[in-house]
Amino acid sequence: MNTIRNLIQNKKYWRILIMSLFLGMIMLSCEDYYEVNSVSYFEPENIFMNVELTRQAVLGIYQLMTRDEGYSKRLSMYYGVDTDIAMCTGSLDNGRRGIARYAATSGNEEIYKPWRNLYDGIERANICIKYIAESQLYLDGSEDEQKQMKRMYGEALTLRALFYYELIRNWGDVPFKTTPYEPGDELNLPKTDRDEIYEYLINDLLFAETLVPWRSEVALDERITKGAVKGLLARIALARGGYSLRREGGMQRGSNHLEYYQIARDQCWEIMQSGEHSLNPSYEDVFRTHCELLLDNTYGESMWEVGMGQGESGESGYYIGTRIDDASRYGRGNPGLQAIPTYYLSFDSLDTRRDVTIVIYEIDGDNVRLLRNFTNINIAKWRRDWMYPLFPGSAKYLGINWVLLRYSDVLLMFAEADNELNHGPSADAVEALRQVRNRAFGENEEYAPAIPTDYEGFFNDIVQERAWELGGECLRKYDLIRWNLLETKLNEMKNDLEMLMNQEGPYENVPVQVVWRNEGEQIQYLNLTYHLDSLEIAGLDPILWPNVTDWVSDITPEYINSIAEFFEPNSRELLPIHQSIVDVNTALENDYGY
Repeated sequence: MNTIRNLIQNKKYWRILIMSLFLGMIMLSCEDYYEVNSVSYFEPENIFMNVELTRQAVLGIYQLMTRDEGYSKRLSMYYGVDTDIAMCTGSLDNGRRGIARYAATSGNEEIYKPWRNLYDGIERANICIKYIAESQLYLDGSEDEQKQMKRMYGEALTLRALFYYELIRNWGDVPFKTTPYEPGDELNLPKTDRDEIYEYLINDLLFAETLVPWRSEVALDERITKGAVKGLLARIALARGGYSLRREGGMQRGSNHLEYYQIARDQCWEIMQSGEHSLNPSYEDVFRTHCELLLDNTYGESMWEVGMGQGESGESGYYIGTRIDDASRYGRGNPGLQAIPTYYLSFDSLDTRRDVTIVIYEIDGDNVRLLRNFTNINIAKWRRDWMYPLFPGSAKYLGINWVLLRYSDVLLMFAEADNELNHGPSADAVEALRQVRNRAFGENEEYAPAIPTDYEGFFNDIVQERAWELGGECLRKYDLIRWNLLETKLNEMKNDLEMLMNQEGPYENVPVQVVWRNEGEQIQYLNLTYHLDSLEIAGLDPILWPNVTDWVSDITPEYINSIAEFFEPNSRELLPIHQSIVDVNTALENDYGY
């Protein structure tokens, strides 16, 4: 069992760690995310004079990522929809569905805890950053002690950058503090402009990547390595150079955007040239490895994973995945993310990513696969029926790691930045995109679409390729926002759904209904990729082909209108701050029309 996952599963360990280390530090309380708690006899200076205690303190930052309000559920699965490729299940409420439909209020129950958890993580990181930098082990310890302390310093800087990035991409300008809280500190901090925060984070990460080792230099676990730092730096640089919703002026592009695209290109290029990371030849195997609770020790495509603990955290495979009856040998699956039908149809039939990213079946209590209606197909890169060994029962915490960064994302970020900088793709950018696309087509790579070499055509290909390659990984919404394409792509998707409903244009041959039967536990389809009219369906032998499921006929105006139903451009690209936080911190207020 690897380091972080093993620690997460040890409840007793975490109780001791949190009590002994963090109750002695300035922490964030349930009442106020800037409130000071009591101090124990464990002084921070003493903790950071010991390498092992320092390691435990840094792992305490990682631990917050595994909570429901972190990447176990909310940040990873609630905040990234509705988009042109996926939507949240169910009707509007004042929880996750309100967020997905762009109808969140300042009283939304799913907003408070993630904000609080991110600031908890920032405070823990601030403590580690301050006291590691002041530690004698960091300054003049043995060569090995300094090496370990430097790595942990770089990890703390990177985790803090990640937490602030999450705050900015969801809430915009936010309070910014880079030192631990001390008695007498001002608690009611106002918002800091996101560009100022981004500048600080970029400089932090440029330093952190000099401290953290490459993956080949350390034992394999979920701790941050150099590729992860560089990848996060590229992602933040693209966000800084991209569009975002401003308190004044609506959606605006960050100033001097090419400067930040250059940073992104350089960081991705260094990863590509390092030889540390590569694409797994099998797209499906990337995600099956996650479902088998294994780390990728061969290719390093999964560059940064949040280490979950089975029975403790991680709803990938449960909330994202196949709908499965409790009585099945696989255990219950209760997915909350649906794939948009036009997203499913956008894939080439030879593209292996379609049937990995989207599952069109469910599994009943007898382990038999049943075809789902077209509006109920699910995002399912992580599936309970792919787990090995199986994990039967109704428990929802499957322990499948959440993946923050993959190498294919690095290749696509490089290609995007290079195209922007040169106003057209270089040969290296075309090759980076080709690697991703050819892997998707596998043995049929000669059928992969040609890659345009003009600026606009290449950019449009990047926009589409990221949808195909990274769908369901909580990136699409934020990509569309930084490109200022969220409104455009939502409208295009709804127009496409209307054409599908009416069987017009490219959708004229999509089946109104799909005829299918079971072969054992599996499904055999008669007409999944072509249309049969009602007379042909009626004439089929019902014994040989007993099942008919709605496909185009499942698309209705009500369904189309429900996706991102309350989105308003220049207003709903960001979330409101929970009212209880605004009430406590008098220097804060809700903007963007909230």
